[in-house]
Amino acid sequence: MNKREFDYILQNGESYLVEFKERVNSSLVREMTAFANASGGRIFLGVTDSGKAVGIEITNKLRSRIQDMANNCQPPVTVVLKKYHNILIIDIPEGKDKPFQCSEGFFIRMGSNAQKMDRDRIVEFLQAEGKVRFEE
Repeated sequence: MNKREFDYILQNGESYLVEFKERVNSSLVREMTAFANASGGRIFLGVTDSGKAVGIEITNKLRSRIQDMANNCQPPVTVVLKKYHNILIIDIPEGKDKPFQCSEGFFIRMGSNAQKMDRDRIVEFLQAEGKVRFEE
């Protein structure tokens, strides 16, 4: 990633494929599962919701914590950690074995937000993914 691309992302703000997090918190795992259940996306750690790059201390402990969060999902969410200056970018590809679930439930990316799926939405999701046929 170069400065021009990074500035463009900050300027355009959060979207279907981009999420900003100032720091690691409990909502991070929801965002990871939502991206894996949708088309994938990137989480920028060290960036405020308004798109201001404040940075974060990138340590092995932080990287390990994020990897543990991803591995504790069912099935585990694939994450690729990249660094741009003092911003940690969590790249989440679209999941191959949907649906993904975290301890708080099933989430999907809707616009610029992670939305929890209720029972009916999960059924629709499984049908759309070809995991369950309507006749069954």
